[in-house]
Amino acid sequence: MAAPKWQVGDRWLYEWTFDKESGTKTVEVVDLREVNGVSYYVVRLSGRPAQTGDDSEHYYTEALHWAAAVRDGKVEARMVPPHPWFTWPLVAGTRWTHQGRFEQREGTVTFDDRFVVMGPEPVEVPAGRYEAIRLIRQTDRRDADEYWYVPDVRWYARWVGRRGDSQFEERLREYRAAASRPR
Repeated sequence: MAAPKWQVGDRWLYEWTFDKESGTKTVEVVDLREVNGVSYYVVRLSGRPAQTGDDSEHYYTEALHWAAAVRDGKVEARMVPPHPWFTWPLVAGTRWTHQGRFEQREGTVTFDDRFVVMGPEPVEVPAGRYEAIRLIRQTDRRDADEYWYVPDVRWYARWVGRRGDSQFEERLREYRAAASRPR
């Protein structure tokens, strides 16, 4: 399974819970941009919990590695090198590590993450039932993530995570491909 190709206008709507809060979050590809010779998808996020920021633009490489969050033209946070939430092809048993620096105004945190592709499994979310590939991220900190990547929606349908003592979950409510993309 190769990295999906996103287009301007691709849009995902998620229901989220974060500790005792809940709401919806929209993720939309708003631009394809080249910065210093590297192509990025520019993705606008809105509706997230106050603790994580809102209405910011996030930069992802063509391989869907998270690189930065930008607000009003200023970098608020970045990961050096970009964070590889997914490494292609997604094959059960594949493992990878990522060592990087998460840089933001409050300071820099070093990441030493381990990822593993668990393999195919069904996932049921408000948008429907899908065949997914489950991935796990483990850290040396008190953070962890599980993702259910769905080829049919070219992103995750479910994300369960922990940041310290806080738990969160996102579940896909709706996916809309760009108007020019066949479904």
